[in-house]
Amino acid sequence: MADPTLFAAPDAAAHGSTAGGALEVTLALLVVVGFIAALAWMARRSRRFGGGDGNRIQVLSEKAFGVKERCVLLRVGDTDVLVGVTPTSINTLHVFPVGANTAAPPAPPAAAPKLPNFKDLLMRSLGK
Repeated sequence: MADPTLFAAPDAAAHGSTAGGALEVTLALLVVVGFIAALAWMARRSRRFGGGDGNRIQVLSEKAFGVKERCVLLRVGDTDVLVGVTPTSINTLHVFPVGANTAAPPAPPAAAPKLPNFKDLLMRSLGK
């Protein structure tokens, strides 16, 4: 016949409690996640303050001309540069002279003619 202690539950004191093990794993996980967050914060901070010239290139304006094609107006130092951007290349289209006022958009037209709405067009076509 089989020994009755062979199928007995193991003693919890001999192997440690499961609540204490879960707490240790949770604390270890929190320490690792905190360490990763601290490293990410330090990397972001060192990139912001380490370079010194991070703001030399500014995007002034951007206009899409297709699904993946666009023109971008950049200010590099005191010079404005218009570049064309495609999925495979970036080409300089025009370099504006220093002091050219390219940042201000042109003023909208004073009085644009009012176009009729759909309801007015439908009533006119129906003769009403």
